[in-house]
Amino acid sequence: MSVIVLGMMALYLIVASIAVLQVWNRTSKRLYRWLVVAVAVLLPSWDAVLSTVFFYAACPLFSKAEIYETAETEGIYYEGDHRNKVTISRNWDGNEASYTRLADKDLKQGYRYAESLVTTKKYYEEKEAAVVPPQVYRCVAGPKDPKRPLEVFAQCAPASDIRSRYVVKSKSIKILLIEINTMEISDRLNGRLMAVYREIFKSPHAGGIFPFFTWLNWDHGEFRGDTDPVSCPEASQFFTFQYRVLKLKK
Repeated sequence: MSVIVLGMMALYLIVASIAVLQVWNRTSKRLYRWLVVAVAVLLPSWDAVLSTVFFYAACPLFSKAEIYETAETEGIYYEGDHRNKVTISRNWDGNEASYTRLADKDLKQGYRYAESLVTTKKYYEEKEAAVVPPQVYRCVAGPKDPKRPLEVFAQCAPASDIRSRYVVKSKSIKILLIEINTMEISDRLNGRLMAVYREIFKSPHAGGIFPFFTWLNWDHGEFRGDTDPVSCPEASQFFTFQYRVLKLKK
C-alpha cells in the first residue's frame, strides 16, 4: 500500500476520532452517538459496501452464457463498446493507418475481416471526436512487420456496406466499483437472437486492501493494488464468447 494512502488514512482516522469524541461528549443520546460512528466508518467506504452487496446479490441472478444457435462465418460485425473507436496513427513502416481496438484478435483467430460501427475517431495526438453519423469500418490484415513476422496487424478503412451476416452487440456499464458487461449475438437477416452473455466485475479497492474514498476518484487508479477484480463468472469470456457462437468458416 502506498505511503501516501497510509498517511491519508491515518489523518482521516485522527479527524474522525476527534469528531466522534466531540459528539459523544456533547450528547448522551445513543442514536446520535452511534450515528456519528456509522458515518465515520462508512464515509470513506460506502461505495465499496454497496458494490459488495450488489455484486454478491446479483451474481447468481445476472451472470449468463447461453448459446441458442451457432453459425460459420468469414468475418464478424460489431456494434457497441470496445469496438466503436477508430484510431489513426503511423504504421510500423511509417505509413498512416487506421485501427479499431481488438480487430487484430479476430484476424489472429483466422477470420478474413472484422467490421465495426465506429462512433468515435482519434487522429494522432488530437482529442477524440464523434463520428456523425456513425461509419462502418472493415478491418483486414495489414502489411507484415519484418521484425515481427508472426504478428497480425489490423488495418481498417470505411466500408460502404456490412459484409457479415451476424452482429455482436456489446455494452459495458460502470457503477461505483462494479462493471457490468453484456453481449448479444444475432442474425442480421432475420433478427433471430443466437446467444447472450453477461458478466459482472467488482474492482479491487485502493491499495488492494481497504476502500478509502475511492468514490471521489482521488487516486485515479494510481494506488490500486495488483489484486485482480472479483468476477462472475470467474473466467471472463467477454472478448472471446463470440468465437464459440460464430465459428470460423473452413
